[in-house]
Amino acid sequence: MKRLFASIILILVLAASGIFCREAFAVFDLNFTLDQGGSRLEFDRNNFSRGITFTTSNDTVNNRYEIRQRIESPLRNRDNPSVVIRDNFVVRGFRGSNRFGDLRIPPGDIVVRNDELIYVSDPAGTADSFTLVYAIKDTQEIAPGYYTGRISLVLNPIGSSALPVTKIIEIYVFISNDGGSLSVSVAPAEGASSIIINPSDTNDLRGSAKAVVTINSSFNGPFRIMQMLSKPVQSQEGKFISNNNLLFSVPDARKGVAINQPVPVSNNIQTIYSSRPDGSADKVFIIAYSLADPLSLVAGNYHSRIQYLLESAGKQVNLGGLDLEIRQERIFEIYISPQDQRYNIDFTDIKPSDGPRLNEVLIEVRSNLGRPYQVTQNVLSELVNNRGDKIPAKNFSLQTLAVDNTKGNLRIPGKEPVKKGSQLLFISDSYGSADKFKIIYELICPPDLGAGNYSSRITYTLTEI
Repeated sequence: MKRLFASIILILVLAASGIFCREAFAVFDLNFTLDQGGSRLEFDRNNFSRGITFTTSNDTVNNRYEIRQRIESPLRNRDNPSVVIRDNFVVRGFRGSNRFGDLRIPPGDIVVRNDELIYVSDPAGTADSFTLVYAIKDTQEIAPGYYTGRISLVLNPIGSSALPVTKIIEIYVFISNDGGSLSVSVAPAEGASSIIINPSDTNDLRGSAKAVVTINSSFNGPFRIMQMLSKPVQSQEGKFISNNNLLFSVPDARKGVAINQPVPVSNNIQTIYSSRPDGSADKVFIIAYSLADPLSLVAGNYHSRIQYLLESAGKQVNLGGLDLEIRQERIFEIYISPQDQRYNIDFTDIKPSDGPRLNEVLIEVRSNLGRPYQVTQNVLSELVNNRGDKIPAKNFSLQTLAVDNTKGNLRIPGKEPVKKGSQLLFISDSYGSADKFKIIYELICPPDLGAGNYSSRITYTLTEI
């Protein structure tokens, strides 16, 4: 009996060992192979597109899994870490390279994004492979230099106890300057890292920012310097700025031919400066940027990038680009003429024999919230003199009138009595556009009116709807 019991124990131990061994040697893994060999993505002027084939291993039935892409470190310029390749780093899926699961990356280029779902296996978790093609596009928009970064692909189990598997891919990018940046350089003014327009910093709200162009060597023939917006000017909320609202000029050029009056920045290549026919030119000049109509710009932070090019002897050279940022702060203000929201309506030296007396108030609203608003008045007291004599309500009226193509809705287009308390005067258009309008107060002197000075205290209120 003891021998039989020992045999049973031995059999159970061996069975358990077999189970544990199978679990210990279970395979759940992710590997990758570059189409041109090596272990890292390398991009240069000879090849800005590289393919990678990813292969999964999974010998556990019904162990479903997914693969996600992460940005471990963005592509930063080695010599100027503030310069980063973002939207120019793209990836596309190679349709038909996978057999079982769902490859989520489309066949057209999309920007490489953090925590992007790349692939989901079939319900059985079948091992599979697929190919992605990574690329650096529109290299003429990128400042010359060396860039390094890292991405990772993470194999995650779905509904099992298997541990995630992470594979790191190192990335190296070299953007050649072809000699252009040695002869001409463009940099933000005053040591900034980008072109920053902040309308609130200027009295006219147009904002201003400058880029400095420096010509470092001599040219034997004519040349020109050009620019273009490499992508739309857009806020994080998805609001866009019309190109007609972003202006530039070259105000201080002396030797060459320059755009010396503000004109819109274009998405297409536009010449901003041309040398003389013999190649002589200003050694340094300024490009000034500003907004045409800042109040039409909804509050927010807007971003884009301006690319600069040099054309000489029939050849275009990439000069690199500068990031553009427009910081449009919230504006929601009402201006009363005179500039006082608590305004006294005064009628002086009133006599019973006087004809109608008028008093005019100009209302101006500055708003960039992109939402409708209204203006109300609150009459705090009747029209009285220092003895307490009151003007009857029927003799004191108001009317709202348009000024400079008023866009909103005037609520009192005809004469109405001025009432003590609150009265709605104006409702903006649906866009909440900045606007102006006028209020005309009219006094009809009754025959039994006591002579003297009459006044009423009124406040005006601006409110979002």
